[in-house]
Amino acid sequence: MADKGTDEVAADITDGAAKKGKSKLSTPPSRALPMRTWLVVLTVMISAFGLVGSSVAVHVLMREVLFSRVDEDLAMGIDTWARSVQLNRGSSVTPMPSEFCQITISPTGSIRTVNDQGSPPDFHQITELGTPVTIESTANSLEERDWRAIAIQGDDGTTTIVARSLEPEQQLMAGLGAIQAIIAAIVLILMGLASYYFVRRAMAPLREVESTALAIAEGDLDRRVPEWSRETEVGQLSYVLNKMLGELQDSLEEAQSKEEQMRRFVGDASHELRTPLTSLRGYTELYRQGATDDVDFVLTKIDDESKRMKLLVEDLLALTRAEGTRLSMKPVDLLELTLSVASSARAAFPGRAIEVDNSTAAIPVVSGDADRLHQVLLNLVVNGLKHGGEEATVHIELRYDEDNVIVVVADDGEGMSPEAAQHIFERFYRADTSRSRGSGGSGLGLAITKTLVEQHGGTISVVSEVGVGSVFTIVLPRLKEAELPSQADDE
Repeated sequence: MADKGTDEVAADITDGAAKKGKSKLSTPPSRALPMRTWLVVLTVMISAFGLVGSSVAVHVLMREVLFSRVDEDLAMGIDTWARSVQLNRGSSVTPMPSEFCQITISPTGSIRTVNDQGSPPDFHQITELGTPVTIESTANSLEERDWRAIAIQGDDGTTTIVARSLEPEQQLMAGLGAIQAIIAAIVLILMGLASYYFVRRAMAPLREVESTALAIAEGDLDRRVPEWSRETEVGQLSYVLNKMLGELQDSLEEAQSKEEQMRRFVGDASHELRTPLTSLRGYTELYRQGATDDVDFVLTKIDDESKRMKLLVEDLLALTRAEGTRLSMKPVDLLELTLSVASSARAAFPGRAIEVDNSTAAIPVVSGDADRLHQVLLNLVVNGLKHGGEEATVHIELRYDEDNVIVVVADDGEGMSPEAAQHIFERFYRADTSRSRGSGGSGLGLAITKTLVEQHGGTISVVSEVGVGSVFTIVLPRLKEAELPSQADDE
C-alpha cells in the first residue's frame, strides 16, 4: 500500500470518526494527459525558456550599457566639474549636475558632502580607487537608494568621491522588465494557440488510425488505415499497420478455415466410426435377443465391421503422421522408386497391367523421403486399380523439365465427374457417397497423398472423365547435378 501524506491521514481519521469506522477514502484514478496536450505544454515550456533566456540576455546587456554610460559620466565628472566644486568650497552655486553627489574627504578627516539628496552614498563600501562600483546609501538615509560611485585621491591627500544615483536606470530596467513580461505572456498565449492548432492538425492522421483500430476491434476486419507518404513517420506507421492487419486477417481466415476443417474432420470421423459401431451393436443385440441362432453369421459381421474400424483408425493415424512427422530428406531416384512401386502393385494385384515409361534423358532425382514417396505412388496406383474397375490398367510416366520432375499416374478405368475431381483430395470425400460400400475405403488415402506431396515442396492435380479414366500429375522439385552429393561424400 502506498504511503499517505499527513493531510490525507488526518482526513481519514476525521472521516472515520464521522462515519463510525469508515476510515479509507477512495481516490479516483489519475488520468494521463493526451499526447497532444503534452506536445502543446512542451512547446509552450520550451518557448517560455527561450523567452526567459532572451529577456535575461537583453536585461544584462541593457544594464551593462546603462552602467557603462554612468561610468563615463562619473569619469567625465571627476575630470571636469568635480575639480570646480572642490575649488569653490565656499560658493553655494556649483556646476555639478543635480543627479550627482560629491563627497570630499580632507587629509585631516573632515568630510564635505554636496547634493546627497537626503540619502548620501555609503562611501565606506568603496574598496578601490579609480574603479566605479555600485554602493548603497547610508543606514540613516531617508530612502534606500543605489549609487554608482568612483573615488580618486589628489596629490595633497584629499579624496574626492563622485557618485550618481541609479534610480533612473533602475526605473528604466523595471519598465523594460515589465514590457518584456507582457510581451512574453502575449507570445506564450499565441504560441499555445498556434501549437494547439498545428499539433491537432498534425495528429489528425493518428486519430484516423485510432478510429480504424476501433472499427477493426468492433469486427470490421476489411478496414484499413489510409495510405500516406512513407517519407513521413505517420506514413511509415500506416504502411506497417496495413501490412500487419493484412497478415493478421490472413492468419485469422486461415485459422477459421483450419477450425472449420477440423470440425468437419471430427464430424466425418465420428460419422465414419459411428456406422461400424452401430452395426456391431446391432448384431450383438440381434444375437442377444435370440433373433438369430447363426453364431458364425453374427461373428463374421462383427469381424467385418471391426476390420473396417481398424482400417479407418489406421488411416487417421497415417494422416496424423503425414502432417506431423518430420521427413528424412535424401536424394531419391524416382525411376528406381517407380519400378519398385510397380513391382509391389503387381504382387498385390496379379494379372493386372502396370506399365512404367521413363521419358527422362537422365536419372530423375529429387530430395525426399523414399518411404513416403513410395507410399504416395503406391496409393495412386492402388487407387486406380481398385476404383477403376477389374479391367483397368495403370500407366506411370516419368519426365522432367528444367526445374521439376513430373510423375504421371494414369488409369483407363471408370473415371469420375469434374465435380468429384475438385473434391477428391479432401478428407473423407468419396466419389461414391455411400458410407457402407463393400470397398471399405475411408476417404483419407488421397488426402494423405496430397499432404505428403506438399511436404516435399511439390503439387498434385487430377484430370478425370467418366468412362475414360483419371490422370494424376505430381510435380516435385528436381535436384540438379551440382546439388547431388559426390561419391566421396557418400563414402
